[in-house]
Amino acid sequence: MRAGRARQREKGAAMPQDGEQSQLRRRSKTRSGGQDPLAPPYARASGRPAPSTQTDGYSSLEEDLLDTPRTNTSVVRYDGSQGIPSPRTTAMQSPSTSIPSRRQQGLTKNLPSSRQGRTTTQEQPRKQSKVRKNVHWLLPLGVGMVAMLVLWMVGASTLAWGMQRYNDIRYGTPRTFQTDAVVGHGGDSRDHPSHFIALNLNRQAIVIEFMAGDPAKSVSYVAPLYIAGDGGNLAPVTVEFRDATGSGRLDMVIHIHLPNQEQISVFVNDGTKFRPSNGNDKIRI
Repeated sequence: MRAGRARQREKGAAMPQDGEQSQLRRRSKTRSGGQDPLAPPYARASGRPAPSTQTDGYSSLEEDLLDTPRTNTSVVRYDGSQGIPSPRTTAMQSPSTSIPSRRQQGLTKNLPSSRQGRTTTQEQPRKQSKVRKNVHWLLPLGVGMVAMLVLWMVGASTLAWGMQRYNDIRYGTPRTFQTDAVVGHGGDSRDHPSHFIALNLNRQAIVIEFMAGDPAKSVSYVAPLYIAGDGGNLAPVTVEFRDATGSGRLDMVIHIHLPNQEQISVFVNDGTKFRPSNGNDKIRI
C-alpha cells in the first residue's frame, strides 16, 4: 500500500496542474500564432479546436476567453518541409522571411539591353521610276498660241501707248500739222508759197489754206469723214499734194492716221482752189 501511494505521488508531481497547463498553452499559442502546439495535426489544419481531454469546465472557459481572435480567412499556410502551418503575419508583426527575387530578373539577365546599340535595318525608299506620259501634240501648240496671244496683246498695248506719246510730242493736242506748198492759188510762188494747217478738231479733219502766205486769203476745207473709233480725237491729220487726177495740177490728199487704219480724203485742184472729189473724177493715188 505504501509503495502504491508513493507511485501516485510521483505521478502527481510529474504532471502539471490545470493552471500550469493553461499557462503553458497560452505561451505556446502566442509563440506559434495563436494555435495550440499540443493539439493534434488534423485539428490545426482544419482550424477547429481539438477535443479536450480535460474535464475541468473552468479551464476550458478560461482558454476560450484568453484565446486571441482569428482573422476571417480560410487559407492555411504550411511549411514546405514538415507540413506545419507557417505563422501568420499581422500589421503589427513584420514577416521574418525575406522575399525571394523575381524569376523574371534571372531570365532576362542575359538578354541584350534595349539601350545598347540596337541594330535595326532601315529600308531605303524605293525610287519610283517616273513613267513618261505621252503628251498630245495639241497641248504644246495650244500653250504656244495662248502665249503668243498674250504677248501680242501686251505688245500692241505697249506700241499704242508709245505711239500716243510720240504723237503728243510731234503733233500736240489737238493734233496739228503744218506745211508749205506751191499749188497755183492766189499768185503763190516758191518765194511766197501757200501755207496749210491741218488739225483734228473734235474728231473732224479740217485744213486751212493761206494762199501765198497771206492770212487775208485764207480758205478752210472740211473732210467729209467723221473720225470715229477709240482714240479718234487723238488721230493725227496730215496733208500731201500730188496729181491724183492726171490734170497736171497738184491735188490735196488728206490723211487721217487712226490706230488700226488710215482714212484718205481727196480734194481736186480746179486752178483757183480745191473742191471735194466726185464720181466723175478719175482718182489715182
